[in-house]
Amino acid sequence: MNGLSSSFARKSVRLRGFSLVEFAVVLALVGVMVAIGFKSQELMEQYKQSQFVTGVRLLQSNLQAHRTATGRWPGDCNRDGLMDHVFINTTELDGDTYDYAVPSSLTPAADASATYSLGMVCPALTFAPFDKLNVPFNELKRGGQTPTGEPNRKSAIHAMGGFAFLGTFDINASESNTESRFNAMVLTNVPITAARRLATAVDGNDGTAANLNRVRRSDDLISFAPKWTATGETDDKRITVVLFFDRIPPQ
Repeated sequence: MNGLSSSFARKSVRLRGFSLVEFAVVLALVGVMVAIGFKSQELMEQYKQSQFVTGVRLLQSNLQAHRTATGRWPGDCNRDGLMDHVFINTTELDGDTYDYAVPSSLTPAADASATYSLGMVCPALTFAPFDKLNVPFNELKRGGQTPTGEPNRKSAIHAMGGFAFLGTFDINASESNTESRFNAMVLTNVPITAARRLATAVDGNDGTAANLNRVRRSDDLISFAPKWTATGETDDKRITVVLFFDRIPPQ
């Protein structure tokens, strides 16, 4: 009997559950791992925002480099100082608009009415607008500002997962004159926190208003939102950001 009792006692020891101390240690370890996970996510988000700002500033620099080298902005085929494509509304801001393939050559369009095809750039012999969204990126390739072996879809995507679109923003579309149009980079799917970080990098501060400086919030590509974060929104809300890299519209 004593042998059976001893065997039963040993099994009881092996099969016992966690003690309160052990359970507390496990909970503490889980808490530490969760905290590390949240911190890692936070650091990753900050890194992505930093890459977003760097990428936008690089594109801004490439635009200026093209203008310095050629005397015009990429996509300004008629050389009036304004990119030919005029933004109308947010429905046109679709990444599928961009070329997925790499052109074997960069070919000038025959004229302003030509149908766009892969790798087409401004018409060579006519001074007329050619307002296709791929054209500015093709011209940056031709000028050597961006890699020639890169699809426009890759050139245009930014670190927050949206796309950059290049054209002009018309602050008074009803009159439709060049004085109301301003060269702009439109950035889609940008968290408000990243938008404010870009505003700080470009304008020196993010301000309390989102409608006064080079970096602005526009929900319709017609007007500018007065605040970065509207009532009922969080700073994680994704918005459309407009960067005026040339002249700034009046307030």
